Amino acid sequence: MKIGIAGLRHETVTFWPGVTTLEDFERHASHGPDLIKKKRGTNTMMGGFVDICEREGVELLPVCDADGGATATVSNAVYDFYVGEMRREFTKVSGELDGVLLALHGAMVTERLQDTETHIVREVRQVVGSDKPIMVALDLHGNLDPAILKEATAISGFQSSPHVDAAETGRRAARALLATLKGEIRPVTVMAKPGLVVPSVFSATTVSPARDIISRLREWEKQPRVVDISVFFGFAWSDVHQLGMSTVAVTNDDPELARRIVDDLARMAWQNRKQLTRGENLYNVKDGVRYAIEKAKTASKPIIILDHADRTNDTTFVLRELLAQRAQSVAVPLLCDPEAARICNEKGVGSEVELKVGGRTGWRDGGPVEVKGKVLWAGAGRYIGTGPMRRGQETDLGPTAIIRVDEVWLQVTTFKASLIDEDPITQFGYKASDFDIIVTKSKTHFRAVYEKVGEEIVIVDAPGQCPADVGVFQYKNVPPGVYPISKRE
Repeated sequence: MKIGIAGLRHETVTFWPGVTTLEDFERHASHGPDLIKKKRGTNTMMGGFVDICEREGVELLPVCDADGGATATVSNAVYDFYVGEMRREFTKVSGELDGVLLALHGAMVTERLQDTETHIVREVRQVVGSDKPIMVALDLHGNLDPAILKEATAISGFQSSPHVDAAETGRRAARALLATLKGEIRPVTVMAKPGLVVPSVFSATTVSPARDIISRLREWEKQPRVVDISVFFGFAWSDVHQLGMSTVAVTNDDPELARRIVDDLARMAWQNRKQLTRGENLYNVKDGVRYAIEKAKTASKPIIILDHADRTNDTTFVLRELLAQRAQSVAVPLLCDPEAARICNEKGVGSEVELKVGGRTGWRDGGPVEVKGKVLWAGAGRYIGTGPMRRGQETDLGPTAIIRVDEVWLQVTTFKASLIDEDPITQFGYKASDFDIIVTKSKTHFRAVYEKVGEEIVIVDAPGQCPADVGVFQYKNVPPGVYPISKRE
């Protein structure tokens, strides 16, 4: 048995000026046999594919795997390069392939394509044939068009945000593919769209109401003939026609059961639409920082400030306010600023520096902040991840520096990353417990670690690129009836 595997992922903020280039993707891309070596044992969809297929003695044809993160619209060149590679390599062995596993995202938008994932699967289908099963693994934040079900045999999505189950999602897709090839199941996939899009900060499956929806999913999974169930919460800042939540069920030749499942989950999501789109306990920047400082005075563990709207990892709204309010014992990890990192590395450890930091993107970033401080650490920010999401994966922050600015521990990096585990602190000789306040620019992924590390999470809705209020942007492609963009009660 021979299975082809390939992946291409991006979470696209269509309002972000400019484009994400092929160079941005290639920095972390894998091709050919190197893919298996890099992904084996990792918490990735591809890692899950490899795990199941190698365990079952399946021969793998690895093509490519590339992830461009969450940035601006993807250039056409990216799609043409990677999908062209998939077509070329799968065509060479199309007669030998028994099936294909694809690791995609669900919210990738290119210069010419809104529903990119459907087009990817369609192009792969064209070269491998209509009779070969194609299973697709996707991110929980995908915006799905039902058209993808005409091309994919089945789809599986993350069931957790934070995405601690990326590898398990790959395993689910691989198990379903092998069961199909062995004749054990005949997959039927059904989708429902409740007409609702959820800002990512409200999609955390560790808290209600998203947690309750996943609990209902778990109950449905116990039903006989159920193969797989997913709830896709959507990605709110993509102006595409398929924007919004999707519920998906795969059954063993039982379309009626699949329909009952997806309709029930979609109904539950709609009933919780206000909590899923507005949330509770959101603070503006000034009030949130003030509250965190006050709570930190008596807390036994760090207070976590969640600056969730920052997609560029260089917005300065929270940092500026922390300095203005003279916050004590604060860690601000992973502020992306290549120029500041370069200067600190040139000056060296122990040097006193005067810098403008952050606000380099020039789009809803708050502008640079002038700081004075001492360089505590400088060097190459490269390490192997130990946290639940990045375990075993290489992280390359590029030239990196840590600066003491008043009572703020400020880490500046060359490449973008989010604080979703303790590695950006511990890999540099510190501990999370060294600080009274820690700032993260994650949305939900930090919760896998910081719900335990921190005493309380303070959500600050700063005016970054992806605020909780989607009314900030003007959507042109979203059809009527998608709440809360075009509200209906």
